[in-house]
Amino acid sequence: MKKSLSLLFIFTLLFISFPICKANFNVFPRELSITMNNELIKGNTSKRVLIANNIDENINVSWYIDNPTLDIIRENRTIIPDLNWISIEPEWQEIPPDGNAYFYIYLNIPKIPQNFDQHWEVWPTFKQDETQFINLEHTVRLYIDTPANIESDNEGFIFDFYIIILVIIFIIIIFVILLFIFKKRNHKK
Repeated sequence: MKKSLSLLFIFTLLFISFPICKANFNVFPRELSITMNNELIKGNTSKRVLIANNIDENINVSWYIDNPTLDIIRENRTIIPDLNWISIEPEWQEIPPDGNAYFYIYLNIPKIPQNFDQHWEVWPTFKQDETQFINLEHTVRLYIDTPANIESDNEGFIFDFYIIILVIIFIIIIFVILLFIFKKRNHKK
C-alpha cells in the first residue's frame, strides 16, 4: 500500500509539473526604471519588455498592471495612485515558436503638484493564455521617478505680468513728478 501511494504521489507530481515545464516563456528585463528629469512623460517612454517563447508552439501573451503589496515593495518606493496612468501596447501578442515579441510602456501622468518628486513601484505582469492546469506569470518591477518640480507655463506669464505692471507704475510716477516740476516752473514765472 505504501509503495502504491508513493508511486501515485510521484506520478501526480510529474503530471502537475509537466505543464509548468512545457509552458515556458521568459521576460526581459526583470526590472525597468523610468526617470523623468525635466518633465512628466506623456505617451511612449521608449521602454520595452521582451517576451521570449521557449517552446515549439505559438503562445498568446497578455498583461495586467498591479500595485505591489506594501510588505514587499522596495525601500523608498510607494504605490502609484492610479494604475490607469500606465498602459502597455499591444494588449496581447501571439508569439511564434522560439520567437520574441516586444511590449511597449506608455505613461500619462497628470501634471499636478502631488505627482512631483515621487518614487513609485508598479508591477506589469505578463501571462500566457490559460491553456494548462498551471499557468505561470512573469512580473517586471517598474520604477517610476518623477521630477522634483517643473516651472509651469503660467508661472512665467505671472512673473512677466508683474514686471509689466511695475514698469507702468514707474512710468506713471515719473510722469507725475515731471508734471509737478513743470507746473512749479510755470507757476514761478
